[in-house]
Amino acid sequence: MSCVKDFVQKRIRAEKPADLWSWSHETHKVNINDLLKQKFESVDHHSGYGIGEDDSLSVEEDPVHHGQYVLSVFYKRGTWSHYNHNGVECHNGEKCQRGAGFYIQPKSIRDAGHQFISMTLEYEVFFNNSFGWQRGGKLPGLWGGTRDCSGGRISDHCFSTRLMWRPDGQGEVYAYVTHDQKAGVPFNTWCESVQHRELYHQVHCTDGTGTEIGKGAFHFEKGKWIKLREHVHLNSHQHEHGYVTLWVNDHAEIHMNDIVIRNQFNFGIDGILFSTFYGGSDHTWACPADTTTLYRNFRLYAEAPHLNNNELVG
Repeated sequence: MSCVKDFVQKRIRAEKPADLWSWSHETHKVNINDLLKQKFESVDHHSGYGIGEDDSLSVEEDPVHHGQYVLSVFYKRGTWSHYNHNGVECHNGEKCQRGAGFYIQPKSIRDAGHQFISMTLEYEVFFNNSFGWQRGGKLPGLWGGTRDCSGGRISDHCFSTRLMWRPDGQGEVYAYVTHDQKAGVPFNTWCESVQHRELYHQVHCTDGTGTEIGKGAFHFEKGKWIKLREHVHLNSHQHEHGYVTLWVNDHAEIHMNDIVIRNQFNFGIDGILFSTFYGGSDHTWACPADTTTLYRNFRLYAEAPHLNNNELVG
């Protein structure tokens, strides 16, 4: 029996994709700036926000796995997007406790240039029991190219595929992709053609903001760790389709396989856009009460996970 068990364990290890980068947790409380510098490769502090024990991002003990320490993001009541709890716009370096954001580009990806057109991001997120969904907020996702695909900025020189929570914990992929989706067809016309499909590949578009994929295909839950796995495959030619797939707790929930992610080909997938805050373009998105989210078990790898199409429903 032990020989069979050893064989199975070795096979599982052999089949596990090789990580480009990973971080699971710490075994003791550490300073967040030291952690980012030592283990979160190529964190750009200049474009980051919310980083620091006296701001939003810190390291705290895991409420489920005692003795393990994970990333914790604090959201102050009344904050949204880039505004503080008094509705005043936050400026660089100001500690607003509105959430946290920074880019992670591991050395293994930098050394490879822009060759990655396929990548998978895994991590776990924990919403505490008092978390208020309000109108919604952002969660980390993949990114590539310049750093201009967020905050309502649409660019043909980058993409991002962050996740979002919505009212009642509805989830979605919130993508910034090229608006040149179909030759000779306006973006809004394309949006209308894909907004009445099954939830797992339904699209909603709003002028000047991201493209909502699979909104409501699944729901986040409070008080437990949720495993997220996002795979992005970039298109290689103009008007060729790429695809975005999302698994929640190892169950495929979103699969958009007919979306053009880029129409410029001098960039690939560069890493993670760690971005989380409430909002949103106005105060109706504001955080309803002081609250936190937690993050652990990050992995980046190039392989595409197996997709069971029978899981995709609704």
